[in-house]
Amino acid sequence: MRKRKDSPKGKSDRVKLTWKEKRVQAKATRANKEKKPSAVAKRAAALGGNLKRFWKEPTSGRFLNLKEILSLGGASMGVSLITSFIGMYITVSQVPLIYNMGTKGPLHATIMYLVANVLALIFTPMYGRMIQRTKTKFGRYKPYIICLAPIVAILGVVAMWSPSGLTTTQRTIYVYLTCTPTLLLWSLWINTWNLFPGVFTPNQQERADVWAPIGLVMGFAPTVMNAIKGVIVKVAGDVWATRAFGLISAVLGIAFMFLLLKVKERVFVTPEEDAKEKVSTIEGLKMIVKNKPLLILTLALCLGCLKGTIDLSWEIMARVKYAGDVGTAVAIFGGLSLFVGFAATPNMILLPWMTRKFNNRTIMIFWQACNTGAYLLLAIIGFQNFPQGSWTPYVITVFRFIACFNALGSLQPLILSEIGDYQQVKSGYRLEGFIQTFAYSLTAVVGQAAALIPALIQDKMGFNPANYLVPDGVEVFVLSPELIEIAENYGNVALWLSAGSGALMLICLLFYTLDKKKHAKIVEQLKATAVNAQEIAEEEGSLNMLENVINDKSSKAKEENKTIGEAVTEQSGEEKPSETEEISGGEDEEKTSEITAEDNNSKGM
Repeated sequence: MRKRKDSPKGKSDRVKLTWKEKRVQAKATRANKEKKPSAVAKRAAALGGNLKRFWKEPTSGRFLNLKEILSLGGASMGVSLITSFIGMYITVSQVPLIYNMGTKGPLHATIMYLVANVLALIFTPMYGRMIQRTKTKFGRYKPYIICLAPIVAILGVVAMWSPSGLTTTQRTIYVYLTCTPTLLLWSLWINTWNLFPGVFTPNQQERADVWAPIGLVMGFAPTVMNAIKGVIVKVAGDVWATRAFGLISAVLGIAFMFLLLKVKERVFVTPEEDAKEKVSTIEGLKMIVKNKPLLILTLALCLGCLKGTIDLSWEIMARVKYAGDVGTAVAIFGGLSLFVGFAATPNMILLPWMTRKFNNRTIMIFWQACNTGAYLLLAIIGFQNFPQGSWTPYVITVFRFIACFNALGSLQPLILSEIGDYQQVKSGYRLEGFIQTFAYSLTAVVGQAAALIPALIQDKMGFNPANYLVPDGVEVFVLSPELIEIAENYGNVALWLSAGSGALMLICLLFYTLDKKKHAKIVEQLKATAVNAQEIAEEEGSLNMLENVINDKSSKAKEENKTIGEAVTEQSGEEKPSETEEISGGEDEEKTSEITAEDNNSKGM
């Protein structure tokens, strides 16, 4: 045994290796460098192999492989392309402008929207019954999403084509005949898509992890298409730019939608559903009204249907308050709106993390509190207390950003997927088609009917948005004090309507009780009773993406020490070199010939 010499306190004790250990360690070091790949190369190769497996094999506890995730993202791009031009142009505010429907245009557009939503409310239960009875090799929901996509896209292009040479009456009739069926089928189609998170995996956290990035993808398509439209406007004008926007979006959207065929549906089938018992429309509605979480969410959405009242008039408010002339104000508003448009982005990115830490109700309440609080503060201040120009655009933009700081569009489908699981346990049927009736169709009808309130207030106060448009041939358009006062007064009313509606929604959400623990128990019940539980369990992945990528340092050190020890044993019969013989290895190898006493002590413990 070699004894350690005492050393001053605070300094590490070092023990010299024998000549034989030095030589063996130097050879082992050189051999490792020459024959073995570096640790980084090994880890990179392992990660590459795991990614290759991930293409067809889900990760541990999950059900979607990389191929399915990318296909779902591509399909969401198709949904976004079709939705973007319909949601952008076939609206209450845009239809009267596109078709030049005269002073009665806003009223006709409101009635058209109301008729479409009422028809959707009537047809949705029947549509839900069709979905419930559908069983194909492609699944239950994908056939409707894929088949309705081209129909909705074509109708959308026809509805926004705006044929020339028609009288005002003819244009109005054209709007009713084209826009109404477009909006009806579009609502059924997009609502079915929003229920799809509950279909592709039974793992709720996986639903959030996959669906949150899809919100970013769906926001990307309108940005690209708007850039293309801007180029077309300069070349062919607004009318042809609008037509080209719709046509290109429709063609690309239909093509992307077929990627959904690569995504498999994984839904627990209860004994009732397996028995192929038909559920009538009345029976389905009777079952669905016993779903307390759905009723509370529906009531909250109905109470909050006016929380976006001010959002419909922000551009007019900007024309009044952002600058002394309208043209400059519009330019400032356009630039600052890009900043507001990114308010949802951080929430979409953080949603997977947030759903791990908090219940969906808590997240939704927080977001709604931001919305209501921002509009309440603005209402208390009042538009009349904001000067034209100066700091006004920036302060209002901050409030708008806070109000839009949410990703409700991504969270609501996740909440409805939990409600669908709850319904399946409670009644034996998932009834997601019927869930649309309450969560989407009913709330849309209530919202459209409630929209008559601000419309009547506008008429009573003499607020006409057309008065704030820049006339043709006028370079600098300055609003009169009378128009400014009217806009300020209506803006204050709109803020109070938004804040009040948001507050009612916030209070109602406090009674929503379906949390993560309850949903976990629901999933366990479905696993225990579903006739295809074993089939779905077999699809659950076991891949560890970090397998052979992150090594245990202590194991690695033991392996290296074992290698050196074996080499010493093999070389134990060698003769001692002469005193003049030099041991090669360079400065780095000399450094490796010393081991600290602390390391020896730690190994011995």
